[in-house]
Amino acid sequence: MKLDRMRRSQNIEDRRGQSGGGFGGGFPGGGLPGGGLGGRGGGGVPVRGGFGLLVIVVLVLLFGGGGGLSGLMGPGDGASQMSPDGYRSAATGVTPDGSLNATEAQRADLVSAVLGSTEDFWTGYFRQQGMEYPLPKMVLFRGQTRSACGAASQASGPFYCPADQAIYLDLAFFDDMERKLGARGDFAQAYVIAHEVGHHVQEATGLLGEANQAMARNRGERAGEDSIAVRIELQADCLAGIWAAGTVARDGSLEAGDIEEAIGAAEAVGDDRLQQRAQGFDVPDSFTHGTSEQRARWFMTGMRATSPSQCDTFKAQEL
Repeated sequence: MKLDRMRRSQNIEDRRGQSGGGFGGGFPGGGLPGGGLGGRGGGGVPVRGGFGLLVIVVLVLLFGGGGGLSGLMGPGDGASQMSPDGYRSAATGVTPDGSLNATEAQRADLVSAVLGSTEDFWTGYFRQQGMEYPLPKMVLFRGQTRSACGAASQASGPFYCPADQAIYLDLAFFDDMERKLGARGDFAQAYVIAHEVGHHVQEATGLLGEANQAMARNRGERAGEDSIAVRIELQADCLAGIWAAGTVARDGSLEAGDIEEAIGAAEAVGDDRLQQRAQGFDVPDSFTHGTSEQRARWFMTGMRATSPSQCDTFKAQEL
């Protein structure tokens, strides 16, 4: 993947130089299982069927009507600024204590570029629908940190927290992807980021808030092959594909093998593959993210889509 055409996001808080503190409570908004490869619960997912008036209106605005998608690409900007907490908010690879790691620097730059690209793309699309896209924050950390949704750790894997509209990522997760899951390549990493941004898009449209209420009423929707949890994760995969086709592919930044890398990553974090790897068999009743085949297929559905309406996993008869 070519990064030279991607604007670097300034909306990054780098906590890699601070130690984790006490953790608050909360409810996470969904993420990728596999950090520590035990999988995470994938809470904060939207309701399946009968969403209620608010979500119906939002779906009409965001997913209704046809029309192509356009990404708004800006010039690259690697400038750094300080966050209110005193940590670097641009991904330069330099942690607050001044140390430098070449591999982390490269990965942090990729995170900044991909996040900036998603910001431009979703801002443009929301604007087309007469809506404002609130930019999510990316929090880079090492080991553990705190979020408004509770503990963020390397073991939990990357996740999106709707309470503070932030994505939490320990860059060491990419090592786990490569060494333990066999998901290699820069576009595999881009898929992870775009998937979490997909959760933010769901939050920005009101889906995750509605979902939390629905799952609080019916705990059985938090897991299972046909659960709300699985449908929201597959939709986030599809939205990642929408971004990939609407910007990276359209502006010529895709390179040979990139799509295969994203598909490999999507397959690697399927519930069935992770469970089989951990215990030798899978338990569909406990699925929260979808199978390897489903995750790869919904990502490609997004890649081929002409509108986010084609990412409506809640109307899909078969996932």
